[in-house]
Amino acid sequence: MNCLHLTHTFLGTPTACTKFQKEYDLLMDSGIDSEYRCPLIPVTDNKTDHSCLKEVALNFYLEDGRHHHMVVEEGLRASDLCSLLTLKFNLVRSNTWTIVEQFRDLEIERALEDHEEVFQMYTASWNLSSCDRRFIVRQDFHKYQFFQNPESFYPLELVDLESQLDCPAKSTVVTKIIVIQNMLHLGNSMPVVQSFLWFKDSTLNSWRKYFFRIEDNILSFSLIPGRKDPKQMRSLLDLRNCDIFMPIEGKSNGSTTNFSFCLKPRSLERSITDLKWFCCGTEKGRKCWIVALRLAKFGKRLRENYSETKSRRYSVDNSPLYLNIGEHHGITFDSLSCKQIQVAMDFRRKSGHVVQNSVELKAVAAVETKNRKQEASIVQAVQPPIQPTLEFGVPNLQPWFYSGMTREVATQLLTKYRTVDGVFLVRESHQNPGRFVLSYVFNQKMHHTEIYPMEEKNQLCYTLDGGKTKFYDLLQLVEFYQLNLGCLPTKLKHFFVHKPKRKQSPF
Repeated sequence: MNCLHLTHTFLGTPTACTKFQKEYDLLMDSGIDSEYRCPLIPVTDNKTDHSCLKEVALNFYLEDGRHHHMVVEEGLRASDLCSLLTLKFNLVRSNTWTIVEQFRDLEIERALEDHEEVFQMYTASWNLSSCDRRFIVRQDFHKYQFFQNPESFYPLELVDLESQLDCPAKSTVVTKIIVIQNMLHLGNSMPVVQSFLWFKDSTLNSWRKYFFRIEDNILSFSLIPGRKDPKQMRSLLDLRNCDIFMPIEGKSNGSTTNFSFCLKPRSLERSITDLKWFCCGTEKGRKCWIVALRLAKFGKRLRENYSETKSRRYSVDNSPLYLNIGEHHGITFDSLSCKQIQVAMDFRRKSGHVVQNSVELKAVAAVETKNRKQEASIVQAVQPPIQPTLEFGVPNLQPWFYSGMTREVATQLLTKYRTVDGVFLVRESHQNPGRFVLSYVFNQKMHHTEIYPMEEKNQLCYTLDGGKTKFYDLLQLVEFYQLNLGCLPTKLKHFFVHKPKRKQSPF
């Protein structure tokens, strides 16, 4: 029975047929119920027999085209598979790696959550049938950033906090942000998101604007296009039974703006006719809706994933690769928040110790400065003037440095992460050989700042601000701007990891 034939609406008040009945009938043709207490799209039994399968062989690709063939066993989670793939591809270990399921012929993709089982997802019968299905290994820097910086993902104009007892309508902005943060970390319910969105599915020939709202696990919408009417709200989808897809970057799906996403209800029917497309007015609005959809679908499971990710930081930071890079610099690198912990060390004795006294710290600094100048003068006396070199220099040991990358390639690669401020890499300057360039993302734009070499008392130094702040090598420079803004508009928060294809030797 269609819910318009009932004598009561969702809110319990009498309803009558209106001129929007035919339009609503079309929207409800997909078998969607209007009651919260009913499963809107039931998950039917899987008719395809996969009981005899315990593993499947799949190809996993990097965005530069390299790939590895791996056997995925039953029960293997996406996060564990990412750890294996970083070893296979010889990538820097990080919690930001994500597996993306991509349907290239349908021009859509979705990121697997850390807890999802890859084998179960692959063999499920409700997956879209596709002639070109591929799994991409990609970094997602803001996978869990909404737990750390909710104000960046929850614009207050899109969040309905009036239902919260501890957040009255006249609350300050800070109070509202604190309420959102408490809901994300401690609450049983998640923030309610609502706004106007453009909508299109197989029943509509064009995009139409409706008012949508996510509360608990339900996505509802206002029956009358272009109007926010609480009495006309109808439930559309149970998000627990839907998958969230994004258009592949650079692909156009005919949407009114470039900020679209779609939902695929799980059913036995393997077709694209039940894809439901939505379109936001801004990228910030789409980020908010994607986070709200993920939380509505997985709930507290995302919170558990985030907690597990934080617990893995110690093991990642103390891996041989990180120890080899940072053991001489007294730093610990946090791959999620990019915070660094620095302590003063005195290595003049056989075994170093932490310097806690400020007087001793100044004395140690003075002695090291004097020794460094003496060593520099000796080197200058027996060697020609120092020139920037990469053959055995510090940059080649760092994962953020790329010796042969052009400005165009750097821009192309960083553009994929244009929504994340502080993603960076350091490369050689092609226009000025012997110099370096810092390429980074800020405010959805790519910036390229030249790093100038200069001589300071017969010692080669590097600077970004014309000599106001000087560093003895690029590593010191990068570490400084990871902790301080300095002359940059953003801190260097995430280094970009990319390994180009190696040219095959003719021998």
